[in-house]
Amino acid sequence: MKRRLARLTLLALPFAGPAELARARPAAPILHEALSPDPAEDLALHVELEGNLSAALQTAGGIVSAPDPRKLPSPSEAVYGPGTERDVFVPDRETVRPDVGSYDEPFAPSTAPFKRLEAFDGVGSDYKLYVHDARLTQVPTGAFSGPGDDAFYANLIVDAQAGRSVRIPSVGPGARIVHARLGIGADEIPMRVMRDGADNWFLQVYGPPRAVRGRLVMEVFVPRATLGGQLSDPDWGNLPAVAPLPDNVAREASAVRAALHVSRRMRPRQAIARLVQYFREFSDSDERPRGRGSVYLDLALSKKGVCRHRSFAFLVTSLSLGVPTRLVVNEAHAWVEVHDGTLWHRIDLGGAGRMTAEASEAMSSGTPYEPPPDAFTWPESAHRGGDMAASARARGPYSTSARSSSSSIASGASAEDDASAGGVEDPLGGAPVGSGPLPSSSALPRAAYGHDGRSASSISIVSMAAEAHRGEPLKIRGTIRTEGKPCPHVPVELWLRAAGAQKSFRVGTLATGDDGAFSGDIVVPVEATLGDYDIIARTQGSARCGPGGSE
Repeated sequence: MKRRLARLTLLALPFAGPAELARARPAAPILHEALSPDPAEDLALHVELEGNLSAALQTAGGIVSAPDPRKLPSPSEAVYGPGTERDVFVPDRETVRPDVGSYDEPFAPSTAPFKRLEAFDGVGSDYKLYVHDARLTQVPTGAFSGPGDDAFYANLIVDAQAGRSVRIPSVGPGARIVHARLGIGADEIPMRVMRDGADNWFLQVYGPPRAVRGRLVMEVFVPRATLGGQLSDPDWGNLPAVAPLPDNVAREASAVRAALHVSRRMRPRQAIARLVQYFREFSDSDERPRGRGSVYLDLALSKKGVCRHRSFAFLVTSLSLGVPTRLVVNEAHAWVEVHDGTLWHRIDLGGAGRMTAEASEAMSSGTPYEPPPDAFTWPESAHRGGDMAASARARGPYSTSARSSSSSIASGASAEDDASAGGVEDPLGGAPVGSGPLPSSSALPRAAYGHDGRSASSISIVSMAAEAHRGEPLKIRGTIRTEGKPCPHVPVELWLRAAGAQKSFRVGTLATGDDGAFSGDIVVPVEATLGDYDIIARTQGSARCGPGGSE
């Protein structure tokens, strides 16, 4: 059965053409055609917005445009304000896998579901978690990025009032602010950002004691190594000091460590790896863990729980070993951070919930951030936080058919065909095709399509907009599967081919997540002529998944 391709129609901007203008104003000359903003040009020219914010950032996933710092808050945007935070974390025994009802993603690229909102590093005798050092210190602005940093924008709506601190999310541990602006339209509001001992962030404003609702836009950097990758291997003496646990907590944690066969006779990295392995093996349960007289013992020894239960029990056990540890939570997910003597590192323990349509739409928005590879193995059937966001992006808020879709491209550039476009390479064969046809999948060597022991990959693809402009991003989603199973961590090349013509353009490369889904933005070439285009996806596959295409 022949597959239908995703189809785009390249349209001109809805501006009057020369004929219409001549009829309306015969004497008026045609000076230029309106051009859409070009993020690449903004980046090259170091264009700045209000608050000295960069107009665009170069990220690992591509160029990201800044949010508009003058845009007025809208009723549909989430608001961060007094009363939305909690100062303690109370553990519970409700270990049923939850439904995630909502999520707000303020960062670009999107870090969903790892928005860092509430962090805790202290344990009370009643097992309630708190921040050990709640004193606030200012997060300085004007930071410079280093070779190991990743860049993000933050875009928040905040209800603030002089004399009050409002909790706001951060992108990761150790994040630094380059520039920040809080304002209402053109009016800027004096403010500062503070942090406590667990690296929770708070906004404080100056001026009259009246409440204001403004837009906070920040340009921030975070060490890439804090968001994944390998931990260093220090001695115990090289770790930061950990405050002693209450006596009853220390006794029960000692019993759990004995059951897990983990101790300070191991090196810190080995002990952390053992804890990660154990707590990732937890499973959700309709039956509440009971019988030991302690919520910590019931959770830790029953191996029952979703993300917040795993992270809570991990925190207590890890602190009892002397490893600096935090529990971090937001409205959708919970995870831990550990310090390896050099940096804090985010570690996802799994146990993510099921998403409602509202949460799925929020997590699917924006260019996704690609963190470093996970340093630890996962058990089968794990519900990872990253899978939650990847599934949302693959489905998309408007996706109805991954095999057939249509949309349009609207141009902000000249309507003239650029016949001098440079040659492109075939994504699988490597041969230059220039203005010629993109070779079809059927033209590939037979060995590439399953005759080398690998089954051919099946690619489903959908474009997420009815119209787009040349030189502007267009969101694409899709999945890659082989024999009904997902193909994780597989690169996929994306092409535009003029329908019924010979010309084709390579427009980008994405990669699948753990669930075989890919999502991201491609940029429509400015040299593309107006008309219909097919969106084509190709992959070389992996060790298990053979090459394939969406044709």
